Amino acid sequence: DTVLDVIVSRLDGQGPPAHQVWLPPLDEPFSLDQVLPALNISPERGLHAEGYHAQSKLIVPVGLVDKPFEQRRDVMYADLSGSAGHALIVGGPQSGKSTLVRTMITSFALTHTPAEVQFYALDFGGGGMLAREHRAHVGGAASRLDQEKVRRTVAEVHGILNAREEFFRSKSIDSMGTFRSRRAQGHYPDQQWGDVFLIIDGWATFKNDYEMLDPVIADIATRGLGFGVHLIITATRYTEMRPALRDQILSRLELRLGDAMESEFDRKRAENVPMGKPGRGLSPGKLDYLAATPRS
Repeated sequence: DTVLDVIVSRLDGQGPPAHQVWLPPLDEPFSLDQVLPALNISPERGLHAEGYHAQSKLIVPVGLVDKPFEQRRDVMYADLSGSAGHALIVGGPQSGKSTLVRTMITSFALTHTPAEVQFYALDFGGGGMLAREHRAHVGGAASRLDQEKVRRTVAEVHGILNAREEFFRSKSIDSMGTFRSRRAQGHYPDQQWGDVFLIIDGWATFKNDYEMLDPVIADIATRGLGFGVHLIITATRYTEMRPALRDQILSRLELRLGDAMESEFDRKRAENVPMGKPGRGLSPGKLDYLAATPRS
């Protein structure tokens, strides 16, 4: 061996490794517990993410967003606490829409009690919502074939909205924030509902099969946020939804689209979201993200 060979062999593997400029691709699915603090069980909150910073604030983690120029990845949150309290999840077939909805339900369940949030689900997708029907946070779930249950579920949520409006009037409650605060202090023990979410997984099918319920959904979209009633809707295209309704839904989660030209965030960047990778999407900040899987 030459002197150079000996020197190189002696130096090989010594010292700190070089800084990795580019992180590996967002290819490997990960479970929700990886973006939450350690889980714990308490008599007051049951199984929950102890130490979560936004507990009870309708802000939940749903995935990881890639920031290549900062050489890091941050937790991606869904914030349904304010005027953007309705959410629309858009993506092509098999892009992970139903899984992302289940991730949101699980994330809420680990950061909020059943008294703080309740879910009512209409499953017009692959049946994933029905598997969550018996969870404490889920008030009910109905499939496309159960027509009577679908109508009763929508009527239940709409009835909660109307009853909440009358309750606010009778108690001179000026906002949902005031209601949440007073209820957390032990007031209004007779009020069994907190923030209520109506999930419609598969908007196009729902619209075609239950067109008579469209005015009710529009009414929930218009009045619901003022009284703690929210919508979470999945669709394969933005254009499936009438503009008047779509304009009421300000939280957007965009997965891989069938046609990248429909992207509301960045059409060029949307073309680069890989196909065949469920959960991959484009954030409102025009950054790639990967949704967590609903396992904890």
